[in-house]
Amino acid sequence: MGADDTRFEQLRERVTGSKTGLGRSGENRVKRWLLFDGKREHVAFALLLAVFSVLLVLGGLWPIEYQELLAETTIVQTVFNTLLSGTILLVSIVVSVAAIGISQELTSLGDQSERVDTIIEFQEAIEDRGLVEVSPARPGQFMAVVLQSIKHRANELQELERQGEANYRDEIDKLEADILENTDEVLTTLARVEAGSTDELLTGINYDSSWQLYHVRRILTKYGDDLDDAERDLLEEINRTLHKLMVSREYFKTLYYKLELSDLATTLLTVSLPIIVFISYVLLALGSGIFPDVTVFGYTPLTVFISFAYTIALAPYAVLTSYIIRAANVTKRTPEEGPFVLDGGRQTPGDDAAYDT
Repeated sequence: MGADDTRFEQLRERVTGSKTGLGRSGENRVKRWLLFDGKREHVAFALLLAVFSVLLVLGGLWPIEYQELLAETTIVQTVFNTLLSGTILLVSIVVSVAAIGISQELTSLGDQSERVDTIIEFQEAIEDRGLVEVSPARPGQFMAVVLQSIKHRANELQELERQGEANYRDEIDKLEADILENTDEVLTTLARVEAGSTDELLTGINYDSSWQLYHVRRILTKYGDDLDDAERDLLEEINRTLHKLMVSREYFKTLYYKLELSDLATTLLTVSLPIIVFISYVLLALGSGIFPDVTVFGYTPLTVFISFAYTIALAPYAVLTSYIIRAANVTKRTPEEGPFVLDGGRQTPGDDAAYDT
C-alpha cells in the first residue's frame, strides 16, 4: 500500500470511526460526538449554530419573502410570546421532575444503611473471587478489573489443549474471540476517559455481555459432558463474572441518570432566566420599530436580529435535546436483561428455527 493509500485509509478512519461498540450501529465520529462523547453544552451550542445558519441561508435564498414575513411584527411577536410561555413551562416541568428524583433520595436511615451494605457486599464478592485485593472506588477502575478478569479467563481457555469434539471447540473459539475483542475495545476507551467524569459510568455500555452470557450457558448446557474440568471451571467463572459485570453496569447506569438529571436541571435553570429576560427585550424591540431600513449583502438588520433572537430563544430546547438524546441512546444501547439478545446483528442458534403456530 502506497503513501497516498495510507493517508486515505487514515482519513477514512477518522471520518467513519474506529471499530468500536458504537460502530456496530454504523455511527461515524460526528454522530458519536453528538450522541455520547461531546459535552452537552457544546452539543447544545452546535445545535443552535446550525439553526442560526439555516435561518441565514433561508434569508439569503429568499430575501424579499423572508424580509416581508419578518416585517409582520404581529406574527413575529406571537412566535416569541409562544417561545416565552414554552420556556417557562419547560423549566417548571424539568424542575418538577428533578424534585421527584431528589425526593427518592430522602429515605430512612435503615434504607440508606441497607443500600450501602448491598453495595459493599457486592464489592466484597468481587474481592472474594480473587479479582482484586480491594475493590476500586472509581467506577471506571472497577469496570476495568471485571473486564480484565474476563479477558484473563478467556486467555486461559486459549492456552488449554485443543482436544475434544470440533463442535464445542468451535463454539469456545467463537466465544474467546468475542471476549478478547470486546474487552480490548472497552479497556482502550477506559484508558482515555477522565477520572471522575460521568463518562466513566458509560464506558461499559458497549460491552456485549448478553450474547456472551447466553453463549457460555449454552456451551455448558449442550456440551457439559464433553468439556474437561478445567474448561468447565473457566466457563463457569466467566459466567459468574459476566453476571457481576451486568449488575455493576446497571448500577452505574442508574448513577449516570441521576447525575445527568441533576446537570440538566442546573444547566436549564442557568440558561432559562437570561433567555426569558432576552425574549422580553425582543418583544419590546419589535414593537418600537427602531431597525434601520438598510441592506448589506442582501440582509437587513431586522433579518439578522430576528434570526439571532429566534436562535437564542431556542437555547433551553437545545439544552434539553442534547441531554435527552444521550440518555435515550444510553437506554437504547443497554436494553438487554440477562441472556436476552436484542441486537439483530448477533446470530444465535435459534434464529433460523421455524416457529410453530
